[in-house]
Amino acid sequence: MPSKYTTISIPKALYERVEKLIEGTGFRSPTEYIVYLVRQAVVAIEADRRLIYSIPYVGFSAEDEEEEQ
Repeated sequence: MPSKYTTISIPKALYERVEKLIEGTGFRSPTEYIVYLVRQAVVAIEADRRLIYSIPYVGFSAEDEEEEQ
């Protein structure tokens, strides 16, 4: 039987930033929080497709993530 889940890779530095961000919030892991955020975004975009363009895309690389810290 196929799995209900798939893997999405994000830069390690971003994962670590999210890990710090969620401390004390009740989210059990960065993955849980990221899934929550994506679900919220998908629901909003499904309701109004124009929202997909409301946040400018900034093409960060893994190196950019590390430099931000």
